[in-house]
Amino acid sequence: MADFPKSSRVESLAVTYDASISASTEITLNTSTTRIEVCAIDKTVLLNWGTTDASTTVWDHAIPLNTVLSFDVPTGVTAVNFIEQAATAILAVAEY
Repeated sequence: MADFPKSSRVESLAVTYDASISASTEITLNTSTTRIEVCAIDKTVLLNWGTTDASTTVWDHAIPLNTVLSFDVPTGVTAVNFIEQAATAILAVAEY
């Protein structure tokens, strides 16, 4: 019988789900977090690394609506801020 590779299951360190991110929403990252996956549901979500509030003029990455993007957390970053581009955006974040 052939050996098949086993899929490794990595459980998240923390998760966030926010259906009302009309103002900048800050997430303090778990001290062990090295990567995050961000899902923008219904509308685009803007991400800003660090403790500075995200806004439509202050952001590092745009997560297009109905997509999931994965980011390595920059060295020394302990928080990340998100804001919706338009009303009704839903944010889901998993930390690894």
